[in-house]
Amino acid sequence: MFKRLSLFLVLCLVHPATSFAAEAAPSKPAAELRASGDLIPYAPPKSLLEAYFIADEAQPVSVWGPVSAYVQSRSCSTAWLIEKGEQARVERLSAVKDAPPFEFSVTLEEDCPGRVTHAVFVVAPGATPEAWFKWRRQFHGSKAQGYYAEAEAGLMRAEAAHRLPTAELRFLLVNGELSVDGPEQALAAEGRLKPVFGLKAK
Repeated sequence: MFKRLSLFLVLCLVHPATSFAAEAAPSKPAAELRASGDLIPYAPPKSLLEAYFIADEAQPVSVWGPVSAYVQSRSCSTAWLIEKGEQARVERLSAVKDAPPFEFSVTLEEDCPGRVTHAVFVVAPGATPEAWFKWRRQFHGSKAQGYYAEAEAGLMRAEAAHRLPTAELRFLLVNGELSVDGPEQALAAEGRLKPVFGLKAK
């Protein structure tokens, strides 16, 4: 018994991947969801983990974050994932010299007994309210000014307060199904993470 334990300790020192610090294997439901979504493990950049984020695409109420604080607020094991096709696109665009800003999405998996939640984050293409607004304008045309005016004004105040979001929690999937509550409502309801800045004018 003592020899077996000694051998195990030696293996852990020689091969750290075999130690307890290694990432836990996903549960069967989580593994099935990964397979169906073509999701693979992903190491997020430091810029994403340090980013503040909004949780409503159109009319966000608050700035949350940073993303690393959201991860730490989870009660079950987590893992970062990305779609294989998305990873290939990111690698292709990143290799282009002087490439224009682009967005991409990554998924934080929270693997709880009987409940697997996928929080899908979108990395914003710009780091200023102007860039954020310009990017959305291409999708919403002339309606963008009226639709996003309040959000843009709030983001400009957030920038002045050094709480500018450069990421977005776009949606939540629970056991593969879109959550009934929007991300912002879900964050407020669970109360684990407090907003760092209010975007609505007082």
